[in-house]
Amino acid sequence: MEIFYIIAGLLIILFFFAQFRMYRKSKRTVGTPVPYEKISDKLQSLIENEKSIIYFYSPNCHACKQQTPVMEELGEEVQNVIMIDASQNMKDAMAFGVMGTPSTIFIRDNKIQDVMIGFRGEASLRKKVDLLYT
Repeated sequence: MEIFYIIAGLLIILFFFAQFRMYRKSKRTVGTPVPYEKISDKLQSLIENEKSIIYFYSPNCHACKQQTPVMEELGEEVQNVIMIDASQNMKDAMAFGVMGTPSTIFIRDNKIQDVMIGFRGEASLRKKVDLLYT
């Protein structure tokens, strides 16, 4: 029984380490230029010289199923909310360093302004959108 607790503890530590690593890696992209040379032509044309929000999701992701309606509503209110199925467009997801879904990337002046990983409430997203579009 004691070995079970040791293994469970190690798995929990490993899980949190992986989450922390993913968070740190994505935050390193903040302030960097948009990787135009690595993304698809279609995505380039959508975000070039624009304020943009790129939302990466996966249809099988539980958190994405909660986040997507919020992003769709934001897309009706502000310009250039781009929704990308990461499972179908891995090239663009990898270019932005997306390691999990949902991931939301805020772009302004051809630079990554912020990255949000995981489910975010509507108030949190609106605050970021207000900062991006003001």
